[in-house]
Amino acid sequence: MKICNKILQIGLLSAALGSLFGCSVAGRLQRQQATAGLAQLTRAERQERQQDSRLQVVKLQRDSNTFFLAPVDTLADGERVMALQIEQVTVVAKMRSIPERNGRVVLDFIVTLPKQLLGKSRSVVITPILHKPDESVALEDLVIRGGRFSLLQERDYWQYETYVERFRPDTVGREAAFNRFVKFPYPEDVRLDSLVEGRSTVTYYYSQAVKTDETSKKMLVTLQGQVLAVDDSAYRLPPSDTLSYVVSSMLSFVDTVPRYRIKVIDKFVTVEDRNYIQFFVGDTRVVDTLGDNRRQLDKISGLMRQIVEQQEFYVDTITLTAASSPEGAYAFNERLSQGRAAALKRYLVRRYGRSIDTMLTVRWVAEDWAELTTRIRTDREIVNRDAILELIAAEKNPDRREQAIRLRFPKEYAYIRSVIYPQLRAVNFRYSLRRKGMVKDTIHTTELDTAYARGVELLQKRKYAKALYILNDYNDRNTVVAHLSLDHNERAMELLATMPKDAVTEYLRAIACSRLGRKAEGREHFLEACRLDGRMEYRGNLDPEIAELLKQ
Repeated sequence: MKICNKILQIGLLSAALGSLFGCSVAGRLQRQQATAGLAQLTRAERQERQQDSRLQVVKLQRDSNTFFLAPVDTLADGERVMALQIEQVTVVAKMRSIPERNGRVVLDFIVTLPKQLLGKSRSVVITPILHKPDESVALEDLVIRGGRFSLLQERDYWQYETYVERFRPDTVGREAAFNRFVKFPYPEDVRLDSLVEGRSTVTYYYSQAVKTDETSKKMLVTLQGQVLAVDDSAYRLPPSDTLSYVVSSMLSFVDTVPRYRIKVIDKFVTVEDRNYIQFFVGDTRVVDTLGDNRRQLDKISGLMRQIVEQQEFYVDTITLTAASSPEGAYAFNERLSQGRAAALKRYLVRRYGRSIDTMLTVRWVAEDWAELTTRIRTDREIVNRDAILELIAAEKNPDRREQAIRLRFPKEYAYIRSVIYPQLRAVNFRYSLRRKGMVKDTIHTTELDTAYARGVELLQKRKYAKALYILNDYNDRNTVVAHLSLDHNERAMELLATMPKDAVTEYLRAIACSRLGRKAEGREHFLEACRLDGRMEYRGNLDPEIAELLKQ
């Protein structure tokens, strides 16, 4: 019964609204013969034709300039339009130069709407549009609804909610019901605050923070607007003229001079080369056809030729060290290593030439226990490697040491002999080089700091957090610019205090002081910046934060 009574009441309300709006605004527009021709009239002609009635225009005021925008009759898509008796919609920029902080700017301006536009049966939607080089972004809508229009919306939503509660449709059914019952949905992401009402106008102060990017040196804003009436008629405001905002950022103070790292170049350089030459058991002869010897010998000769013939270094000495594995008697292994080292030298002299005979020095290691210890320590296949390492360290006699491993750890010894011992039979080359033309032991040269250059690039693209991550350790002017761009004003002041005084650092101090509320100190820094460089006065005229310092 309650639902029936409510529906009856809504029906009576609808009838009442229908009687109120039977003579639609669109009908009035047709009787008045309003046409789209108004958009092509001059300002003087438009004013002359509209003397006897209130202006059906939108007026945009920016600084000292005024622009008049005429409505149209019928849109290209056939949408019905309405001729509201509009006096004007005025948009006034609060400031043309706006400061950037933390990668954002605040766009603010004044929107003034005549009360004739704000009828009880109408809803006015004003949408600021931010224009970028590659796209246009709609900012939050400003929506003002009349009382009867709001009542109609509430009725539609009540009908929809009643239907859903009673019939419980699925998702598709709910959507269809919403479209059927709700003629004017509540808009999303809208605002209505800070309204100031006058005798004939309503003034709105619009302010919204907007992210900046590398294209945000200048920001352009226009307005789009639409008026809806309960009789389904609509009036769409033509696009407004453009408000221009110049973004005052710290990027003009970025130091783009390349930064270089100090690189130390040593006079003396060594080159190490390890090779594996196979020999017959108990033999010292170099046989190039044995195993992989051909490739190893070619590798040795190739590197030796490359080092000896290059032009940057002198070759002081080449040290050849041959080593043997521990199996067998130590004395025999020592003679064997010595003989193999000497044989390899003779082979290289024959192959390369006698020019290396004097610079090639021969060394040998009878049993390379140091290398063996290292390889056992890092080989996880050896189960008892810790115990074996303790034995090697405790036993000083190499023959008894090798025998003890073989007897106490037979499985491990078999593995060591087959896998690790061959890696000990190596020939190591050490090339001792001296850089030509150097008198000092070291010199310093410069190398472009690519990481720093990347930080500056990110800074210029307004990716301030990423830029600061790179630049933070440099503590220079660009580090200060990154901090100021992120609104880290205290830290910026700390860094500026460590830098030499010049026009730029004084100006940046003035900016930081302005943000921190230290006006007297900031004013002194700004005046000093102007004294050091007269161009800073011009820059200050473009900076709202400097303007704050100069207010008395």
